[in-house]
Amino acid sequence: MSADYESNYFMRSRKVRDKPPLWDSFQDPPAKRTSGSDAYWKKLQFFLKLFKLFVYLLVFAVILASSVTANLIYLYMAGNTNGDTVVRVCTKYLLLDGQVLAVRSKLEQIAWVWALIFAFAAPELFTFLRALRISMFKREKRPSGLEVALVTLFELLHVIGLALFTFTVLPHLDVTRGAMLGCCVCFIPALLNLLTGTRLQWKSADMLVYGVSILAIVALGSAFLIWPAMSTQLEVQLLAIPLLLVSFRWWENFANTHEAIAYIIRNIRCTRSRYHIYLYLAPLKIVVFGLMGFLLHGESFVEYFTLFLEAWQPHSITVTYTDGLLDTVHLANGSTSITPTRLAQYKLQSNSRAVLYALLLQVAAAYLCHIFGKFACKIKIQQFSYALPLNLAAPVTVAAATWLAQMRASDLCSLHGLMPDYLTLQPLGPELGQLGALCLEYALWLWPLWWLAQIWTCLHIWQPRNDKNAPTEKLYVCPWYCGLLVDQCSMMNRRILDWSDEYLTIRSDLTTPRDPIVALAADINASRDIQEQDKIPQLIVCATMWHETEEEMMEFLKSIVRLDEDQCARRMAKTHLNGGKADDEYYELETNIFFDDAFVLDDKQCQNKRNPPLNEYVKTLMRTIDKAAFEIYGVNIRIKPPLKIETPYGGRLVWTLPGRTKMVAHLKNKDKIRHKKRWSQVMYMYYLLGFRIMETEKLSARRKAVIAENTFLLALDGDIDFQPRAVQLLIDRMKAIDELGAACGRIHPVGRGPMVWYQKFEYAIGHWLQKATEHVIGCVLCSPGCFSLFRASALMENSVMKRYTLVSSEPMKMVQYDQGEDRWLCTLLLKQGSRVEYCAASDAFTHSPEYFNEFYNQRRRWVPSTIANIFDILADASTVVKKNNSISTLYIMYQAMLMIGTVLGPGTIFLMMVGALVAVFTINIWTAFLWNFFPILIFVLSCVYLKQKFQLLIAFVISSIYCLVMMAVLIGIIVQMLEDGPLAPASLFFLLVAVQITIAGLMHPQEFWALLCGVIYYITIPSMYMLLMIYSVFNMNDVSWGTREAPVLRDDDDSSPDDPDNCLPGWLNDPLLIDSELGEVSLLEQRFWKDVIRQYLKPLELSKEQKQAMADDLKELRNMIAFAFVMVNAIFVLIVFLLQLKKDYLHLKWPIDPTDYVSFDRDNHQVGIYRQYKELDPIGLCFVIFFGFILIIQFIAMFFHRFATMSQLLATTQLDWFRSNGQLSDEDAALELNGSAVHIARRLQRPKRLDDDDDVDAHHYDELELGQDDGHRESFARRQTIFRLHETRNKQHSDYSDLVRNFEKRFFGEDELNMKNLPLSRKSIKLFQERRSVAKVNAAATPGGTPTPKTGKRPPLVVNAKKVSFSNASMQVYDNAALEHSEF
Repeated sequence: MSADYESNYFMRSRKVRDKPPLWDSFQDPPAKRTSGSDAYWKKLQFFLKLFKLFVYLLVFAVILASSVTANLIYLYMAGNTNGDTVVRVCTKYLLLDGQVLAVRSKLEQIAWVWALIFAFAAPELFTFLRALRISMFKREKRPSGLEVALVTLFELLHVIGLALFTFTVLPHLDVTRGAMLGCCVCFIPALLNLLTGTRLQWKSADMLVYGVSILAIVALGSAFLIWPAMSTQLEVQLLAIPLLLVSFRWWENFANTHEAIAYIIRNIRCTRSRYHIYLYLAPLKIVVFGLMGFLLHGESFVEYFTLFLEAWQPHSITVTYTDGLLDTVHLANGSTSITPTRLAQYKLQSNSRAVLYALLLQVAAAYLCHIFGKFACKIKIQQFSYALPLNLAAPVTVAAATWLAQMRASDLCSLHGLMPDYLTLQPLGPELGQLGALCLEYALWLWPLWWLAQIWTCLHIWQPRNDKNAPTEKLYVCPWYCGLLVDQCSMMNRRILDWSDEYLTIRSDLTTPRDPIVALAADINASRDIQEQDKIPQLIVCATMWHETEEEMMEFLKSIVRLDEDQCARRMAKTHLNGGKADDEYYELETNIFFDDAFVLDDKQCQNKRNPPLNEYVKTLMRTIDKAAFEIYGVNIRIKPPLKIETPYGGRLVWTLPGRTKMVAHLKNKDKIRHKKRWSQVMYMYYLLGFRIMETEKLSARRKAVIAENTFLLALDGDIDFQPRAVQLLIDRMKAIDELGAACGRIHPVGRGPMVWYQKFEYAIGHWLQKATEHVIGCVLCSPGCFSLFRASALMENSVMKRYTLVSSEPMKMVQYDQGEDRWLCTLLLKQGSRVEYCAASDAFTHSPEYFNEFYNQRRRWVPSTIANIFDILADASTVVKKNNSISTLYIMYQAMLMIGTVLGPGTIFLMMVGALVAVFTINIWTAFLWNFFPILIFVLSCVYLKQKFQLLIAFVISSIYCLVMMAVLIGIIVQMLEDGPLAPASLFFLLVAVQITIAGLMHPQEFWALLCGVIYYITIPSMYMLLMIYSVFNMNDVSWGTREAPVLRDDDDSSPDDPDNCLPGWLNDPLLIDSELGEVSLLEQRFWKDVIRQYLKPLELSKEQKQAMADDLKELRNMIAFAFVMVNAIFVLIVFLLQLKKDYLHLKWPIDPTDYVSFDRDNHQVGIYRQYKELDPIGLCFVIFFGFILIIQFIAMFFHRFATMSQLLATTQLDWFRSNGQLSDEDAALELNGSAVHIARRLQRPKRLDDDDDVDAHHYDELELGQDDGHRESFARRQTIFRLHETRNKQHSDYSDLVRNFEKRFFGEDELNMKNLPLSRKSIKLFQERRSVAKVNAAATPGGTPTPKTGKRPPLVVNAKKVSFSNASMQVYDNAALEHSEF
């Protein structure tokens, strides 16, 4: 066997070093088509960009239109509460020639007062419902007394001011001046922004900034002085009071850095505990606003309630008609008076729907403005689609209000179809020509200054600083909005910055009484201790491998190579293009593979146990790395042979990937360290978190905490396939939510055959409905280990890592701990208060079982561990609810319902099959019962007495029979639907479930084709929900893995155990590692591994008696659980079946779609008419109530989760279709170039494929141009294959194995880069060329810097490492810190 290895290695070495002979010069470059995760993502890119462009325009239009509409209707409603105004009525539709005047009745005014109260109450009702939902479904701490007092005080001041403004000021002003005053409600924010916020908002604040801020305050203050001084109305003279009180609501957002109030802000910052306050404060605000409205309007308090219903119904409006003629009246003193002739008074019928329509439109418009505004902030389109329309809302409102009011004043019938004739918009003047004089008279020229002051005060909305898809609490100070001032509230309620606990702790510490010098020194040290690189996400890939095939390893390694390429591009963009500034998605990368049973320890094949040979799976990994790089880049990549290191747990191989990130394979020797997946996870958690972070010297505790918060472990299986974008989406969720401890993506099973088709639909339904529901109403209970991201700080919490190391000494713990380690780890995280989320936009593909036996064995391991972990959470529900903010009592009840459904699932399916056989085959119910009972009894007995292979055989046979029966049942249901109609109970429920699943598929268009696999899922329901459950319960004593089991080595009679030819070479001497350098770990790390192995990872050595005792305990547990499982289902079946036998007496009449019958009695000549209702039997009733309720919850939750997923996808989608060739500022050009820097770097570093023209003298790069004649060029190249083989054989080939060198060769080279197809403006391209020129000069001038290659040349390759002996003197010391770019 060793000769074969040497031969294979010789051939491999010759192909690398020597030119291949012509007979072996043919090539097989990978096709340029995409598959798997790459194909899945590329399908979405174009659609997402097109959709985001549409969203940009849609959100802009909706926010502008809705805010203007809400403001106009608010002014319209407030103006109609004034009973002193006389309205001129259109006489065209009254068939009168004179003048008709109307005065608003008391009922009309009361209706409008209530409409304003309802408009104010609508967002407060939404606030109350949100607070109620969070208080019920989330566990939040109670607010302090100070928090309650402060929040209540400022909210009530705002309400009082708004009531004064609505019921006192606006009714006595025209709509033009009323619209202008909306810009004056930001005086307190402007003042605080000057006193406390300018320094933080403007880092380079100067006198100009302060001067403009002072001018803004002066402009806003002019509204308090000039207009009141020019008016004789008391309501206008007191204008300053309501405007000041209204502006108090947003003080918190603008009091940024003042130390004296930092403690207050820390207490009332918009933590989720504030929702407890709004449970009572929202109703209180409604009551206060209503009472203020009644008091200020002036009618009797009782009449607002006694006349409420009458006011909302049609009532009479009194109008006075005059014909326009004048009468001369002679007075007693001899003088005369000329008065109009008053002919009559009439009664008009009011339009009761006018008030209702105005109210609904105002509430809907304000709600849409808020919802779309929050959506714009979440998906990072704030400048164009949020800030711009909100700033335009004020002038558009003023213009629209003036235009509508003057149109109505000049033509009384102009708005006849828009509003009733007896209502109006109060105009600024009676004639359009008088507007100029009135503007001077009322000093309306001040309004542009107020508007500019508002823009200056709310300038922070043009500079968004939030993360993608940040929660509402990080976007807004107050949870909801003010419906009557929606545009101003949206701008001032938008957070200037996110108040982190760290910053507030530092600032609030200054308020504690202590030595000022010590306090100042502590503050300076605390602020300087944290460094920027500590906050850079550190992504550490942790993959576990065992017995993966080459195909599975290939998918995993391709994913790692893609991740390495992405990180390298971001690093090159940061270093060379962005001046050292990282992009928002930058991360550091390191890959670790933990290989179980990596060595052959058989005495017949291992000469030296200290240097055992590698098994075939490790060798497959080593051979596959180059192939994976070849598949990704389309060119032979010469990855440097790995550094081989002997470690206390076995061995280690360290590769440097093309992007210069490290990939480390930890080879576990099961004689030295505990094997299996859970212990591999313990191994990497203690190594990467315990040793690499906690043991790092010269790091303060604060820095370690920040590093742990920004260190993420990407847990993978050895067969996973994913894109870098999928990982980035998970990291984005971690950045957005501080308490998030783990996040998982959407797992897609891949493979062939009916079992894979079943799993495609099962995974789809599980993610669409179950995981989405857990995410929305509570927390995901399991983040699968095949593709999940864990936050280091969450894993380092108490009772997580430490408890995860427990050895399962009891049978139940063995099932919970070792059979479902991923679920148990999530259980520990949940119990410590961390949140686990599901990110549907992050897709990953994993190989799934393709055969019946393999699938059953996998689920045999999953089902008991799932039930054990969920039962653990339910049993400790009170503690979990108390600690975890995302888990509430109602969510525990939901999980309890699912647990009941899981346990009673076999009994439910059994009864369903009985009912189906009766309905379809029209047989007796006892016959149907026996037909189902005997197969189940046979299978249960086989699970008790037979071996697993016979159990699986019987399960396969029974499942096949049930599949045929289910097909007959499906046809029978269709026939029954045709006979009884679609509204029959069984038909209706079947249709509703089918429609729900179809809608769920339509909501996931990329996965819609999974619905086709629903037929396989349907016909296998008895097998998967009845037989599989029985098999899992009765075999829970089997704790083997069940999948990827290694074949048993058999003794060869002809071979001698002492024959040296049968022995494999030690792993250090393996031919595949002959060119690898030998290194060693540091003494500190050696000591760590020895300690951690001795304490947690020492191989378990159990005696035969101990193993037998554990097996007996597992069997005893199996017998107990199986007996309880059978008895519970038997009792359930018995009760429901007995009820079914009495269905003639125990049934419900189905009220929908009854059947009417007509009978004729010939003897008595009588006609009888009677109605017959369909019956809902007990089985159907239980099924509909229980499962129908769960499906409704999941269906509603799915819609919320899909909206969140769409927001996340849009937030991460960059539009690069447009480039401006006009005049851009230097800052805009720099921003445009920085946004495309990663894209440029990725193309500059990517190797040329084998099927591309490899002419090193060509003055273009395929990576930077996408020519339109690519198809013609490829066709021509295929016709010249033989010619090219001859030509390229004698040509010196470029080596593209180092992406950094590829980038530097092109970036620092003399060739001109073709930039025409990049989404950059001409000014950005010029800026890029300038940066490139400066970088080349600096690189050439720097000693030891990057040399500038000549045209067609490149720097010499790094000489391969020399072979070394195994003596310590020649060993290279392995420095752990070289594996990463962070400081730890």
